[in-house]
Amino acid sequence: MSKKFKLPKIGMRSIKTFIATILAMVVSNVLGFEAPFYATWTAFLCIQSSIIGSSEMAIKRGIGTVIGGVFSLIYLLFMPENIYAIPFGIVGIIYLCNFLEKSDLISIACVVFLVISFRVNVVQNFDPTTHVIHRLLETFIGIIIAMIVNYHIKPPNPFEKLTGLNEELIDFIKDNIYDNGEFKRIKNLERFRLKMHEFRTVIQFYHKEINSERHNLDIKLYMEHLTLFRSVYSHIFILNSIKEGMNEDIEQYHIRKLIGIKNKLLKEE
Repeated sequence: MSKKFKLPKIGMRSIKTFIATILAMVVSNVLGFEAPFYATWTAFLCIQSSIIGSSEMAIKRGIGTVIGGVFSLIYLLFMPENIYAIPFGIVGIIYLCNFLEKSDLISIACVVFLVISFRVNVVQNFDPTTHVIHRLLETFIGIIIAMIVNYHIKPPNPFEKLTGLNEELIDFIKDNIYDNGEFKRIKNLERFRLKMHEFRTVIQFYHKEINSERHNLDIKLYMEHLTLFRSVYSHIFILNSIKEGMNEDIEQYHIRKLIGIKNKLLKEE
């Protein structure tokens, strides 16, 4: 039988992106900007899956826009008729960003520089300074709208994933560590290691997430669990490596350690 086709659900991030882009367009029109492109584009980019993700994108977008805007203003003021000067501006942006050790800003700054600089070829009799200032204002309007929407409309909770990973890792231990002192080689240990790495990444993320206080997360408990999971991996790795018939005392030592860790984790549930 063929599987039933199901349409994917529209996620909250998509809904918030829709709201942010609509607001960016409305605000741009109310303020009388030439077009809502810059504010809408920025709002779209800055709606991320976490508050810290949105903040980091907003900072990159803001600084990159300023750099690109300054270079485009220099071009528009001094050589607007010579489009072959534009590649020199790109090289200048790349050099500056590398000099500042901010290579992640290069693409944003260059895109802004190109979009603003090439505009001179389709718009006649305009003031370059006003043009660039408006583009910068639109960008920061998009940033502000995205941050407000992402923070106040169902703020993302990246720590739900941490709880799920914690349960998966504990279930793995329960399913593979036996209380009778026996040990069977575990073939999917690599999967456990990858889940453990993902678990550690989310914990590291916690320390940057400015919205973490809303979620009442006991991060110390999960950090303790990470230490226990690492010990489990080490003990199982050694047991998997021991050849049958070799030192039984060493084998029993690692098995006892694993049983102890398993019992400790189960008591906390």
